[in-house]
Amino acid sequence: MDEERIYPHSVPRCVSNGLLSNTSFHHQYYNNHMMAQSKVHLISSDLWEAITGERLTPSNICEILEQAVPDGEHQPVQSLQYIMMARDRQGSRIIQKKLDESSDSDRSIIFNSLEPDFKDLIFDPCANFVIQKLCETATEKEQQTLLKVFLADTKTVVDHPNGCRVLQKFIETTSTENIDQLYVATRQYFLQLCVSPNGNHIVQRFIDHLPDRIGEIVKSVKPLMLKMAFDNCGCRIIQRLFDKYDVDTLKILVDDVMKKAVDLATNQYGNYVVQKILESGKSDLVSTLVNAFKGHFYEFSIHKFASNVMEKCIRNATQEEQLGIFTEVIGTFGHYENARILKMSTDQFGNYVIQRIIKHGNEDQQNAIYEVAYENFDELIACNYGKHVITRLKNLGYDF
Repeated sequence: MDEERIYPHSVPRCVSNGLLSNTSFHHQYYNNHMMAQSKVHLISSDLWEAITGERLTPSNICEILEQAVPDGEHQPVQSLQYIMMARDRQGSRIIQKKLDESSDSDRSIIFNSLEPDFKDLIFDPCANFVIQKLCETATEKEQQTLLKVFLADTKTVVDHPNGCRVLQKFIETTSTENIDQLYVATRQYFLQLCVSPNGNHIVQRFIDHLPDRIGEIVKSVKPLMLKMAFDNCGCRIIQRLFDKYDVDTLKILVDDVMKKAVDLATNQYGNYVVQKILESGKSDLVSTLVNAFKGHFYEFSIHKFASNVMEKCIRNATQEEQLGIFTEVIGTFGHYENARILKMSTDQFGNYVIQRIIKHGNEDQQNAIYEVAYENFDELIACNYGKHVITRLKNLGYDF
């Protein structure tokens, strides 16, 4: 007698067990024993949709997994189903939504189902979002499970874009004690992380969540302070330190900045570090920087990066220091640099400095700028940057 064949209700075509009918777009399935012995190949729902134009619904995906995943000897079918769903873009979204809406017990089922493959899922382009969601609701015991995964190979996790995102989420949602264990695990390659595209984000989280380690972190980064300040990734570490802690706490770093202030001010990354010190409002530090920049103020005024430093100098300098800056930039009474004033007024960076001089300068300096603007009104009004200068003068009562 022939094996009995069963034909279940229609199943989307993204399941293949090698039993494709020549006359139908859907598959015929043998009885459960035959199905369990067959090789099943699953492709992502995105790939299936791109090939066929058939979009799978959440119920489709669940149906496929129920029929396509056989009982395993070492892993329950439910666990395999969740793991396969997590690796699929649509399946991942279904699980994330389920985690938002489910009870604690249901979330635990999902957590336990995925746990055997955590070490791989954290790197997966779709599943990593599920693991991030699990981090948000993990119990203390579940956090310990995740922590063990991260500690098993912390450097690999940190260096991987998806793994790094999962670890960031874990740090944001776990205890200080757990974060500290991760910090200790990264000590031997801490400086590498500071200048790593992914690792710098983890170091920033350490800075945010481990205030008791700041002294140690500052000492660690000091040898590479200047290299980091000039580096795209390293600069973020220095900025985060200055965002979170006062300049007194960071004194050994501030001292290094002062030695290279001019070079840092004109650097696309380093200028942010100088700005942070100026924003601290410490008059002695501001004065030191103003003195260091003497002879460079005009150059800084029309420089893409240093012009930001110039603005901060003007905002935080004393009135006497401001007068010195303005005099160097546009000249003195009877000897004003009209060509400079015109160039700066129409420059995309210099116009901001001219506006600061109009706002903070004395009447003679304001009049000097007005005379240049009046004589070159057509040129300024035709330029967006020049318009800002004219508007600033009009606000002070100057007529055109």
